[in-house]
Amino acid sequence: MAEESELVLEPLREGAAFTLYRGAERGKQTPVLALAVTAEQPSPRSPRRLEHEFSLASELDATWAARPLALARHQGRAILILEDPGGEPLDRLIELQDGHPIDLVRLLGIAIALAAALSQAHRCGRPGFAALSRRPRAVPAP
Repeated sequence: MAEESELVLEPLREGAAFTLYRGAERGKQTPVLALAVTAEQPSPRSPRRLEHEFSLASELDATWAARPLALARHQGRAILILEDPGGEPLDRLIELQDGHPIDLVRLLGIAIALAAALSQAHRCGRPGFAALSRRPRAVPAP
């Protein structure tokens, strides 16, 4: 595992085992995603999962995946740093609808992009969630 990161991160999505962040390295403009172990005392499987996700980097294509860049530590926790293709997690897009249905054309674009991206992702491993770009292109992230 690498040394302590110099990342400035904002949470995008919190889960029981992992938290997804968006941010950048201090002093740099290039945005990144970071998948961090949530628990202070994680199960041994959590860091191993990040290592496994990192090992898939050469098999992933940026047209459909947020590719892993590095393993590091941030505030004492293991993190996987990923390219940030932009977009929002699907659950956040649904929340932003505030109970209103998603426009049918947009919904179909999301469904087609998600199906295509998941098809590619399942060839390499199991995706953890999907983030959607502003244009209809789903990007599964580890």
